[in-house]
Amino acid sequence: MSGLLTFTKRWKTLSCLWVFLMICSGCRDSERIYQQKPLNVLYKKAMSELKKEDFKEASVNFDEIERQYPYSSWAPHSQLMSAYCSFKAQEFFKSIATLETFLSLHPASPSAKYAHYLRALCYYTDMLSPERDSENALLALQGFQEICQRFPYSDYARDAEVKMDFIKEHLACQEMLIIRDYMKRKEFISAFQRLSFFVKNYPKSVLIPEALYRLIECHIVLGFPGLTYKTFTLLKYNFPGDHWTSTAKELLASEKTEGCSKKISKSNFKRRYRR
Repeated sequence: MSGLLTFTKRWKTLSCLWVFLMICSGCRDSERIYQQKPLNVLYKKAMSELKKEDFKEASVNFDEIERQYPYSSWAPHSQLMSAYCSFKAQEFFKSIATLETFLSLHPASPSAKYAHYLRALCYYTDMLSPERDSENALLALQGFQEICQRFPYSDYARDAEVKMDFIKEHLACQEMLIIRDYMKRKEFISAFQRLSFFVKNYPKSVLIPEALYRLIECHIVLGFPGLTYKTFTLLKYNFPGDHWTSTAKELLASEKTEGCSKKISKSNFKRRYRR
């Protein structure tokens, strides 16, 4: 519940910031002159730009409908169309701010579930590579989780479930990058803590075999022989033919010889990370 409140507060702040930026940009934009036009003329113009795939201009024209006719029945629809056009133009910040305004004004609208979905989709599309900061991925995950909770039987919820699996794998990749960095720098306690978090929170990740192997390495270096063999048993049982299982067998075979932990923390460790 606290996470949802934080999520809502964040977007209220974002909406205010977007309004401020729009005001500032309006002060600088001397080319656009306000002209009162009939609603149907504005809508036709916006749709014409949309068909031509000039999404930025279409978004501006849909905004104009909402600005000139804020109390008309077309205003909410124009807001959603503007947000969609901004999304297609990859102006995700503007799209999200428009959707937040829509949801604050029309929380009970039949189109609210689409607004929630498009907002989450903006973050999902903007996640980019695993090297990027995880903020967008976390916000997308929160957004899709909210859809599944509020609209569990909708088509958006079914699509959200698929995308959540991908986001979790994306976050798992980011977490593994951090773990590898800790291991390379021989910060085994920090790596152990991260690996414990990884195994608990990403049990379906394709990186689980590597995570279990890295745990074995940490257990050996930190002096936990009991946990070492328990983790290896778990790895062998769940992933009997995996590369990391065979590598762990070799490691445990060498563990019987003196100085195995030194091998892990030195050159032998660097060689494994080139995979």
